[in-house]
Amino acid sequence: MIAMNTEILLLDLGVAEVKVAASLAGALALIETTSFDFAILDVNLGEGENCLPIAERLTRDGVRFAFATGMGDEMVLPEAYGDAMILKKPYGFEDLAHLLSDEPNSE
Repeated sequence: MIAMNTEILLLDLGVAEVKVAASLAGALALIETTSFDFAILDVNLGEGENCLPIAERLTRDGVRFAFATGMGDEMVLPEAYGDAMILKKPYGFEDLAHLLSDEPNSE
């Protein structure tokens, strides 16, 4: 549900194309076949998976990304991602607009 809402909001913000993956394997497969300008990574993917392998791959590829989380201030990222942007759930149109702007946001 959150992914569908995010997709609609991103399209409303003028993003030309939005791709959604529901699992770690799906996201990694998508990265193999698609070029990205930016990604929003839900920290916990279910089934005990998290998005860190995706973040690692995007970092290697030089793709900007943000972590989306409902954990708020309790979220602790590995040191390698300490400067990553955080999108706190629940988020809306203005949060995504700021995230996509040129100025990095670490809040």
